[in-house]
Amino acid sequence: MGDCIYNLRVKASVRGWLGKKGISSNTKNLLIKGGDPLTITSVATQPDSFIKLNENPSSNEGVRTQDVDLGWKKTGRNYDDPWRKTDVKESEYQISPNFSTIILGEDDFFTKYTCIESFVGKAVRNRILYPMKDTAVYTDTDEILRDLKLGAGEGQAIPASYNSDFGMLTDESFSRIFFYGMGATLLAAQDNSASNTLRADLGPFVVDIPLHELTVRPGFRRYGCRIHFSSDQKVSAIHDYELKKTVRPGEDGWDQAKWLAKVNTFLFVTVREHLVWTHLIVSNAATRESTIRLPPNHPLRRLLTIFTYRSTEVNNSAFSALVPDHSVLHRSTAFTYDSMKKVFDSAYLSSNIFEPFPDREVNPDLVDLSDQGKFPFLSEGIAYYQVVEEFVRDWMSKAGDTGLDDQAKSFYEGMREVSLGQKYEIPVFRGVDDMVKLVTQIIFTVTAYHELVGNVGDYTIRPDRSGFRIARGAEETSVDVQSLLLTALIAASTSIRMPQLMAPYNNFFGAGGAPEWERTAWNSFVVNLQAQSTAVQAADSTRDVEFKYFDPARFECSVSV
Repeated sequence: MGDCIYNLRVKASVRGWLGKKGISSNTKNLLIKGGDPLTITSVATQPDSFIKLNENPSSNEGVRTQDVDLGWKKTGRNYDDPWRKTDVKESEYQISPNFSTIILGEDDFFTKYTCIESFVGKAVRNRILYPMKDTAVYTDTDEILRDLKLGAGEGQAIPASYNSDFGMLTDESFSRIFFYGMGATLLAAQDNSASNTLRADLGPFVVDIPLHELTVRPGFRRYGCRIHFSSDQKVSAIHDYELKKTVRPGEDGWDQAKWLAKVNTFLFVTVREHLVWTHLIVSNAATRESTIRLPPNHPLRRLLTIFTYRSTEVNNSAFSALVPDHSVLHRSTAFTYDSMKKVFDSAYLSSNIFEPFPDREVNPDLVDLSDQGKFPFLSEGIAYYQVVEEFVRDWMSKAGDTGLDDQAKSFYEGMREVSLGQKYEIPVFRGVDDMVKLVTQIIFTVTAYHELVGNVGDYTIRPDRSGFRIARGAEETSVDVQSLLLTALIAASTSIRMPQLMAPYNNFFGAGGAPEWERTAWNSFVVNLQAQSTAVQAADSTRDVEFKYFDPARFECSVSV
């Protein structure tokens, strides 16, 4: 009886929500067979709002000095008059045993959530209103995505990709994920001894994602794989932890092994590098600590205001949609929620996101590839970091003693406390170099790093690109319709644009009584960003495989979802 009522509700949802959208009968049938009330409600109501937001994105002109006052009240009329600290609403969340976070409830550039918005956010996770019932129905085309406006391009919720020839199906395109895509973050983190202990005969490069001990919901197979690459950047083998089997190119089960690896990589980077490290640790901490510890006219807050623009709103949205039990992320994966918490916990403990990018230990063979222009994640990442570091050092020099006053040191200590217990802990403050490295790494993370790990549209616009789960016993090398739609919704939310980094911000820097040196420092930074952009584009034109992620011309000033 319960299943009958559930199925009737699914059919009613399709007819009620999508009856007037003019979608194909095939899409409607797929939704009836492979959807659920929450998924159907979401795909019927959200894509248009994403499209509308991207038609009129936030602009640098909307960042104004006079709007920045959260957490403080000015005691006079002049820019240099003192500020008095006020209360700011905060919400503390215990995400996992070792990982808790505090997110502000307000944003300088975004009003508070209304009671209705808060109610809707809670309602979609209500198990009675929207029970979580998994389905495994498949399609081999992107018709359903385009019907529901969750595809890429004009009139769709996901902008057209700036990448080409990136279908991820051939062995060469699959390997590109790891040397020229988001998987580069995992490859660069490889233990230097890994190739000696994990089948050195298969090549010098290894990506290990040992998730096989984590439980999954009924109907799905376990995660966990190890991917090997040869010295010429080609995948040489994939080890399936659940099956305890290593498969090489051309052998039976090779396409299924590649699908397993794509699912593991996409999910792992999305949860760890993107959600936990970039949003909930770096962006959230920088926003919170600069707001509560630095008055609006402090030079450090002035600098970080650009790089934390609307981050409170974004991080609240990301948390609500991606972290709780029965959230969209939980529903789109195969994990039990206990397993989700273990992934969050492991992500927190293993974080080295505050470690300055150029200081990280990297496999010497990858360094050699980088020197040859064949691993631009490292070479162009370091080059961009150095541009940012020069800018931050110039800013600190122009700020003078104020840049290292007691309030600045309090901010540094607040950030250091956030890092305690993680793999890399911010060192005790010793001087200006420590502050420069911290602020530079914050900026690097919310701009370049986020552009790479948060650029997920390529992975969701077809069912055979990637996904977040695999049905047990399935021979398909594509994601099921239910998970496909939920991951597409996540991808669409990440596509909402913040202001571009390479913009003048005339209403902020040097405006409203702010010192003129801000304008000089920022203008110089933009010039150097343009030079770096030109260098990246020139290098990309000579490569056999494109890598456009670290072009500063593509960076936003702060994190979108």
